[in-house]
Amino acid sequence: MKKLKLSLVALIVTATVSAQDLVIDQVPTTLNTNFQKAYPSATDVEWEMEGGNYKVEFDMDKMDNEIWYSKDGNIVRTEMEMTEKDLPAAVKKTAQSKYPKYDIDEVEMTEENGQKTYEVELEKWFQKDRKLIIAEDGTFISEQS
Repeated sequence: MKKLKLSLVALIVTATVSAQDLVIDQVPTTLNTNFQKAYPSATDVEWEMEGGNYKVEFDMDKMDNEIWYSKDGNIVRTEMEMTEKDLPAAVKKTAQSKYPKYDIDEVEMTEENGQKTYEVELEKWFQKDRKLIIAEDGTFISEQS
């Protein structure tokens, strides 16, 4: 019973520490203004505090996007959903060479510390979906299950 209580407390603490939703008044004005100038067509904008950074989730052109800002307003990380046609040729070639009979289903670009990586989800009828992480130059990084 004691272990169960400790596990429950740990779960609650983890859930509250990981991300905290913010109302717009809790976001620094300059940060929100700069975001709105950079992404004027953003919809469904939601701010939260995550790991000491401000994170904004939003839709643009029916695509999911996330940006993490440091407290001083610098972009720390971005995750942008994209279409297959916007995928760099080298990334597409690597994905197709790893699983030639699979179709590209979803693509997400992550940029952090000046490095872009692409998460490419592949699908094939009656087969397990594959998720590949590929560098911008086409270098295969890893496969996630």
